[in-house]
Amino acid sequence: MITTTNTNSVSMHSCDVLIIGGGSAGLRAAIEAHDNGANVLLISKNREGDPHTVLARGGINAALGTMDPEDNWMIHATDTLREGEFLADYQRVELLCKSAPDAVNELVNWGARFHREKDGRLTQRFFGAHTYRRTVFYEDWTGQEIVRVLIEQVKQRKIKVMDDIYITKLLKSEIANDEKEAKVDKITGALGIDIKKKEIITFQCKSLILAAGGYTRVYEISSSRMFENHGEGMTLAYEAGANLVDMEMVQFHPTGMVWPEKARGTLATEAIRGEGGILLNSKNERFMKKYCPEKMELGPRDVVARAAYNEILEGRGTEHGGVWLDVTHLPKEKIMDRLTSMYKQFKDLNGIDISKDKMEVGPTAHYSMGGVVVDINCRTKIRGLFAVGEVISQIHGANRLGGNSLLDTQVFGKIAGSEAAILAKGVTEEGGEREGGQNKNDQKEIPDNAIFVVKEPLSFLKEIQEVMKENAGIIRDEKKLQNGLKRILEIREKFYSKDNILKEFEINDERVVLTFEVKSSLIVCEAIIKSAIMRQESRGAHYRSDYPDLDDEKWKVNIYCKKKERQEEREDGKGEQETIILFKEPVKEIKGPLLDLIKSHKKAEHHREFE
Repeated sequence: MITTTNTNSVSMHSCDVLIIGGGSAGLRAAIEAHDNGANVLLISKNREGDPHTVLARGGINAALGTMDPEDNWMIHATDTLREGEFLADYQRVELLCKSAPDAVNELVNWGARFHREKDGRLTQRFFGAHTYRRTVFYEDWTGQEIVRVLIEQVKQRKIKVMDDIYITKLLKSEIANDEKEAKVDKITGALGIDIKKKEIITFQCKSLILAAGGYTRVYEISSSRMFENHGEGMTLAYEAGANLVDMEMVQFHPTGMVWPEKARGTLATEAIRGEGGILLNSKNERFMKKYCPEKMELGPRDVVARAAYNEILEGRGTEHGGVWLDVTHLPKEKIMDRLTSMYKQFKDLNGIDISKDKMEVGPTAHYSMGGVVVDINCRTKIRGLFAVGEVISQIHGANRLGGNSLLDTQVFGKIAGSEAAILAKGVTEEGGEREGGQNKNDQKEIPDNAIFVVKEPLSFLKEIQEVMKENAGIIRDEKKLQNGLKRILEIREKFYSKDNILKEFEINDERVVLTFEVKSSLIVCEAIIKSAIMRQESRGAHYRSDYPDLDDEKWKVNIYCKKKERQEEREDGKGEQETIILFKEPVKEIKGPLLDLIKSHKKAEHHREFE
C-alpha cells in the first residue's frame, strides 16, 4: 500500500529532451530533437501506433496547387484566419501556411502513400471553408498513415519510446535569473505511473515538450475515445505556472455518429462532404441552403454544426436525434477508393452500406482551439517547458480549418523539437544551470498530491460531462453558463473533500488514472466556462444566444487564464485552493501582404441567428 506522499517502488530515467505524447506532434518533435543532437525520450499513455492522431481521417493541408494552381500560402492563411474569426496570431498562421508544402513533401519523401492522380500528381480535395482544393489524403486514414511514417523514422533513429506511462506532475527547480536577482522556475522532469509495471516513475530532463492533446472528452459526446483528451496536458502546464488562452473555443464537428449508442460521437469525417456528401433533415430537405447557401455542406464547421443542431432542436431530426448524411448518389467505386474506412466503420458499427443507405449523424465535440500559451517557437513562460499540437493555442483562433490540425503538428512539432534540443545542448555545454538552485520536488520522494485517488472517479467524470453538455455546449447563454460554473465548483469541492480522498491505495488501482482525468477535467471546465461567461459575443465555435453577434470593437481579444493561490483553509485541511483568474489582451493586428489580401476580399459571413 502507498500514500499520496511516499512509495517504496520508484523507477528513474534521464534524458536531454523528454516528450510527453506519442501522437504526430510528439513524434515529429522527437525526430527533430534527435536530429539536432539531443538524447530524446518519448513517453505516451497509449500504446505504440495508437495515439489519438490515428482518428484524424480526412487529410493534411498544403497550398501545393496540384489541382488548383491558383492556390498559394497567402490564400491558405487567409482561409485559416477567416475560419478562426481573426482570433489567431497571424504570424503563426503565416508560418503554418508557408511551411505547409515542405511539411507535406517531407512526409512524401519519408514514404507517405498519399492519394495521387493518374498522372502522378498528389490529389487534393475540398474541405469546409477552403477557397481551393488543398487537402492531401490517404484514403480516409490520413492520420494513421502519418503516424506510420513518423514511427518508422523514430525507429530508424533508435529514439527511445516508452508506452503506457501516465504523467501526473511536472517537476521544477528554481534557478537564478540572468536579468534580475529574483529566481525563476525551470522544468527538470516529470513524475507519473508506469501502468504496465505498476510502479511510480520519474524522469529527469534538460527540456520537456508537452504534446499531450486536447480537452474535448469533458463532453460526453466526443470524437475522442474514452481514455483521451481530458485536458491533462493543459493541466500539467497550468499547474507548473504556464497560462492558458482561448479556452472557451471548443469545436463541435457537424458529423459524429448518433447510433448505435456505443458509437455516439464517433467521427464521420469531413472527407465525406468533401467528396460530395450532402446533409438532409427528416423531411429530406437539404437544409444547408438556409444557413450557408454559397458553400452549403462545405461551410465553416461552426456554421454547419449549429445548423444541424438547430434542425434537430426544431423537430426536423432523425429517429435517434441526428440528421442525414448522404453519399448514395456517388459512384460506389469512388466511395470505396476515397472513403474506405467510413464504409467499413458504418458497416461494422451501424450495419449499413453507405453506398445504399444514408448515415445518421449529429454534432460531436471534436477539437480544442484553446490551450497552453506559447510563443511562436513553442516556448512557454516556464524555462525548459515547450508545448505543441492540440495542447497549445493561438494557431487556429475561434474555429479550426479542416485539414490544419495534422499540418500544425508537423510544422510546430519540428520547431518545438529543434528549440528544445538547442536549450538542452546549452545546458549540457554550460555544465548545468548556475549554482544556487533548489529543487522544489525531491525526486526520491513523491511530492504532495503528485499521486492520489478518490473513491468513485468515474461518477465524477460522468457528472462533469453532463454539466458541460447541459450548460456549455454548442449554444450558450449567461444563465446556463453561470449554472454550469456553480455546479463545476460544487463538484470540485466534493472531489477534493477529506472524506473522498483515499488515505491508502495500490498503485495499480485503475482509479488512479481516472482520478487524474477528473482533476484535469475540473480545471479545464472551469477555464472553459469562465472564459465563455467573459466573452459576451458570438465568435466562431463560441455562440452566445444572448449575444448572437460578433463584436470586434469590444471582443477582438484573447482571454487568458492564470493560476492564483488563495490562502484559505480547504475542507481537506491542505490550506491552499487554486482559483483561475482571467485577463484579456487585444489580438495582434495583422500587418504586411496578408492584410492587403484580406481587405481585397469581402469577409465571409460566418454567423447567423438561430431562432
